[in-house]
Amino acid sequence: MRLFWKLVNRISQLFGIHPPPGPAGGLWSWQYLDIVKTARMVMSKRVKAIYKAFPDQHPPGSQFPQIVLETTDGLTIDTRSFLGQKHFVLFTGAIT
Repeated sequence: MRLFWKLVNRISQLFGIHPPPGPAGGLWSWQYLDIVKTARMVMSKRVKAIYKAFPDQHPPGSQFPQIVLETTDGLTIDTRSFLGQKHFVLFTGAIT
């Protein structure tokens, strides 16, 4: 396996393509996945239905839905208050 990644790195250098940093060209997290469980999940009817319905949820050009959000400081933000102003970028994350 190590020889394979050395070959990938050498070919990428020849073509001027730089792979992501880290072991296995950035794909090291695949070592920790249960391939059978992942395949079952991806092929399940429920997940396929979610992927199939996704393009219809909010097609390009549709209005951004009104959402009332609370910040970590306790402030409340209503997305409708940004309507008609400059670009609005919403970053989300999880605090664990």
